[in-house]
Amino acid sequence: GTLHIDGQKFRVISEKEYKSLRAAMRAQQREAQQDARDLATARRRLKDPKRKTIPLSHLKAELGL
Repeated sequence: GTLHIDGQKFRVISEKEYKSLRAAMRAQQREAQQDARDLATARRRLKDPKRKTIPLSHLKAELGL
């Protein structure tokens, strides 16, 4: 159901649904944190002068894609 308090709407959900939503939100936050770490690692590696980068078109050609 929906509650109206001071002009705001609030939804009432079961505890099971709440826990499921909370778990999904936490999983999404963990994924976002991992993505941020992966991006930082990629940027750090691109700045490393010892590492050689290969254009995507060359890589595709080498792999026959």
